[in-house]
Amino acid sequence: MKINNITVTPLRIGKSLIRIQTDAGVEGWSEASGRNLSVFDAYLENRIKPALIGEDPRTIERHWTTLALGKDEVVFRLPGWAVGIIDVALWDLLGKETGLPVHMLMGGAARKIIPLYWSTGSGWRMQPEEMLRLVEDGWKRGFRAFKIRMDWRGWRQDVDPEKDYRMFKLVREFLLDDIYLGFDANNGYSVSTAIQQGRRFEKLGISHFEEPIPHWDLPGLKQVADALDVAISAGEQDEYSWWFQQLVHLGNPDILQPDILNAGGPSEVKRIFEWAETVNKPVMPHSPQAGINSMASMHVYATSQNATRPHEFSIEFSGPLDEVAELYGEDVLPREGTITLTDKPGLGIDLNEAAVERLSKR
Repeated sequence: MKINNITVTPLRIGKSLIRIQTDAGVEGWSEASGRNLSVFDAYLENRIKPALIGEDPRTIERHWTTLALGKDEVVFRLPGWAVGIIDVALWDLLGKETGLPVHMLMGGAARKIIPLYWSTGSGWRMQPEEMLRLVEDGWKRGFRAFKIRMDWRGWRQDVDPEKDYRMFKLVREFLLDDIYLGFDANNGYSVSTAIQQGRRFEKLGISHFEEPIPHWDLPGLKQVADALDVAISAGEQDEYSWWFQQLVHLGNPDILQPDILNAGGPSEVKRIFEWAETVNKPVMPHSPQAGINSMASMHVYATSQNATRPHEFSIEFSGPLDEVAELYGEDVLPREGTITLTDKPGLGIDLNEAAVERLSKR
């Protein structure tokens, strides 16, 4: 079996379908975000295809090393998200070739029913009552764990922490005391503000405090983590396992949050999970979407014994859920706040070619 092509199909749901095709007729699928597509196209034509066309797709580890670390003059080290796109598709392809689900290929699922938390954001441009309505929507859909995101980013530092607090307080008062509620500052606070805000959140009841300060400030992150009792989480923007080691050694967050693409794909996320166990760090993946990549994240997460916290889910980055289900099958959608993994080959995606054609932008 040899790889004979890798294609990209932009879709009107804001993502592109990536297909790794073989001379045996077996394909592996993944997704690329719309905002990275032009860059990915350049990597694909100039680096990825020259390295992979004509190669056996089943030697995943060798291909991962080639793309992530480089090889001769063919490939120079690629960013984690570009490697991740290819890695997701290779694991899906291997599952179809072997007739096994990815969670089985990665050692077996510790659990197949994955609890999710409802992740809703853009709090920076909302009033507290608007955020509450989004949380109420998640509650009506059957979710029983939540996170509200400010999406401040690092360049809007300390803009309006008082409004953020009122927003969290209003949502906390709506939810029952035992309902999971996290707060994501999205890099939005300075160290002192993050500590002050975290102490206020602790009095209300907070389940985790995510990216309280700019993600590159690891000494500052350690200050925040040391000062607060609430679990501090970080890592969604970090790539490769060696960066996660530096994150822990220098910033010491309580929870690690690798993203299935940013971190370098299922191969590397699995390694991050295994390393996290050796340093007693819980994992809680970042993957706020519905679709192929989200399923890849959950297949890997299911294989971790420490996968006891809810997995992120959001409808904000997926396109209309009815179109997502039409494209990929009903198994990619949550039911009553959970996803149930199947034993279908690969990632369990039921690709609807007619829907691909209808939703294609090319």
